[in-house]
Amino acid sequence: MNPQVPEHLQVREDPSIKRHEIAHRLTTVERRLLTYLGKHQTLIACCGNIGAGKSSLVKLLAYSTGMNALFELPDDGFEDHIAQNPSLFPLLATAKHSAKRTLGRYYGAINEFIQVQQRSNDASPDWQQAKRQLEHAALDIQHAYLDLRKMQLQAAPHLSASTCIDGSPLADRYAFCEVLHRDMDVPYLTADSLAVIDRRLDEEFRALARPGLVILLKSPVDYLLRNVRDRQRDEEKSNDAEVPEGLARLVRALNGRYDQFVPNIRSTGWYRGPVLEIDVSEIDFVSNVRHLIAVYEGIERLLVPREFRA
Repeated sequence: MNPQVPEHLQVREDPSIKRHEIAHRLTTVERRLLTYLGKHQTLIACCGNIGAGKSSLVKLLAYSTGMNALFELPDDGFEDHIAQNPSLFPLLATAKHSAKRTLGRYYGAINEFIQVQQRSNDASPDWQQAKRQLEHAALDIQHAYLDLRKMQLQAAPHLSASTCIDGSPLADRYAFCEVLHRDMDVPYLTADSLAVIDRRLDEEFRALARPGLVILLKSPVDYLLRNVRDRQRDEEKSNDAEVPEGLARLVRALNGRYDQFVPNIRSTGWYRGPVLEIDVSEIDFVSNVRHLIAVYEGIERLLVPREFRA
């Protein structure tokens, strides 16, 4: 990376852009990214809390800059976008559907445990059984996502052009696993299970592709919960209009872990590259073109050498 470029950049809107300049400013940065990312194979990982808009940003990047797009869950009407390599679709689709089924069982185990907590103490057989089921589900969901992430990272170097991935094994370990082991009312993920995840990362992921850029989406909790409620994914629904309590607890706890995510992945040596941080409560790249320009120009600033932009 160019040493003059900051390693950690927060996206800010440029209020000086006039209306008649928007189309030129947007298409200019898109064209430069399209050219650079087509010639310089780069892996971009998009990370952040549930409901932050990771998959939305990956979709926009894929169709604006010619990147491949790999997602962590099946999305009705929009699946992985892989240029010139359709043979990967069945394998990745199978892994994603497995993760989705496992995620549904995991959320079910959380909600069952919360219900048992309300009527039983931790000495009761019901409580102990619900806790064991939750521990198994918490480990199963981590395995399911690591299986998918491994397959995606194995495929990325062999794809044409650059690739943007929705999620990362680093976020799974240093956000989700930390929350499940340390931040809930009782550990959902046991110390033994966390050790299993660490062994998998060390043995299976050390040699795999690392991102050239991490995009971190952040937001206040209320904004995230509103997004989760509004999008109405099957695995995130409850019997009423509210976000299920187990999921809401997870979102709240994850926000604190994402505040420490970048220092953690740097200190562990897993990632030392550039980070683009976006507060999605202030930067609405989905519906505000000026904000989308700011995101794309931030990506360009961190990835594209100055001489290439000239």
